[in-house]
Amino acid sequence: MKYFIKQDFMLTRIVSLISFLLVYSFSVFTQNNQIDVRNVTTDKFPEVKGEFWVRTPEEIDKKSVKFYENNQLIKANFETVQKVETVSRNKMLLFLIRNTASKLEKKWYKEVLSNAFKNGAIKSGDRIEIVGFSCFIDKQILYPSTFNFTDNIEVLLSRVDEITESKRLEYNQGKVQTHIAINEALNALESLNLELPTGIFVLSDDCSMPPILTGELPGPRSLRLNIPIYGISYFKSKTYFDLKELCTQTYGLYATDTSNDISSVSKEFNTFISDFENRHAGIYYPFSYTSTFEKDGKNHLVKIESKEGQAGFSLAVPSKNILELIQDNLLIVAVIFILLIVFVVMIVMMNKKNNLKKEELELERKKQFSEMEQSQRVSENKLTQQEMELHKIKEDERREMEVVKLEKQQKAQANEDEVQLQKMLERGNFPWFEFHFGTERGNYQIQTPRLTSGRDTSNTWMINHPTVSRNHFTLTFNNYVYTIRDNGSSNGIIVNNCMVAECELKHGDCIQVGEITLTFHI
Repeated sequence: MKYFIKQDFMLTRIVSLISFLLVYSFSVFTQNNQIDVRNVTTDKFPEVKGEFWVRTPEEIDKKSVKFYENNQLIKANFETVQKVETVSRNKMLLFLIRNTASKLEKKWYKEVLSNAFKNGAIKSGDRIEIVGFSCFIDKQILYPSTFNFTDNIEVLLSRVDEITESKRLEYNQGKVQTHIAINEALNALESLNLELPTGIFVLSDDCSMPPILTGELPGPRSLRLNIPIYGISYFKSKTYFDLKELCTQTYGLYATDTSNDISSVSKEFNTFISDFENRHAGIYYPFSYTSTFEKDGKNHLVKIESKEGQAGFSLAVPSKNILELIQDNLLIVAVIFILLIVFVVMIVMMNKKNNLKKEELELERKKQFSEMEQSQRVSENKLTQQEMELHKIKEDERREMEVVKLEKQQKAQANEDEVQLQKMLERGNFPWFEFHFGTERGNYQIQTPRLTSGRDTSNTWMINHPTVSRNHFTLTFNNYVYTIRDNGSSNGIIVNNCMVAECELKHGDCIQVGEITLTFHI
């Protein structure tokens, strides 16, 4: 038995070495999203300021960061590390739980999760899923294979029980295929729309088969997708392959509960989940340096190299201002200035000579114009006086005609009103409005064929209420037909629950004027 264990241990180390070489080969591909430069400013060029961002949540060796302009090393000054301020409020986590036959181990997984969830590690809006894994069975290693994320803690805890009922296969001293499960989970997450910071938490006993994988390994894939791996291990005396290196490589955290004390590991696990968004956001170092580029108004590439990877950014160099252009071309500017002075002097002398001639001509022209203007003014005054007298005569005639016309219209209107008034009285009484507002009620008798109503005192019927306009509506009677018309009021008029501009009124119609209710009676 010892021989087989030793042989298995050697196989594990060989596979680990191969995995390391594959990880290194993918490093160039994955390093592109590990560092970045943000918020670059050149307001005080040649001084350049910005923020050097790194994906790792741990502080880095700032001395290893090199800036290059035209392949020339530039000395950059870095300030104290800063946390990213724009941290996501929620997260998306996938918990991979070892599917085991051990009741103690099951209980440990469930209580660790339960304690973390009940202590507020999961917030409303988080997207959480719990999936079991063991070994490949019928080309499937994750149970369930389709994910259904939720933030309901009770639902999540019930899924822990469901995992233990899924298919399970253990062999080769009880080891499972943890790294293959992680790779399958990453592959499934990559197909989703990952809008939130996403991570994988592995709860296992760390007793795993060597990861015999082809293609992209979990480490490089995790870095490329920006999905860190976290590990919480249930302690057993024999550990064949642990996750600590993978967690460290992908900026995750790792803990082993050597005493299987649920209370102590739950606290650490809760911290992992609660601080996930802050760690996922990375950190940044404000930096500044003096650029070697000339002010040419062009964009130049600045390269960055560090232990965390390589990056670059386009530096928008401003153009030279007028003073800087003058300083660079003093001789040419001096010659142009002298020529400009000579040209100005010649222009001034020519203008002075021309101005003298113009002044003489202007004096003569003004004298002639003054004489003409005086003669014209006399003629215009006479004409204006005649036009004023004629206008006065016409205005007097127009006013007399308007007075006669208005008298005729008023007499005709009075006759028409008298005719319509007699028709209104054919029923034996005048129509009336029954009104009420709140607890106030009353009647208003309509004794004219043309009634105006509103808040203004000039109306036939004044209704002094703030919801009634100054000239709200007009009621007219013509040949036994009563018509109500809105006068462009603020709140309008509503007849029988319909907003109208003008309509015919019938006996019993209900009219809403602002907050006043009127009932029309004939």
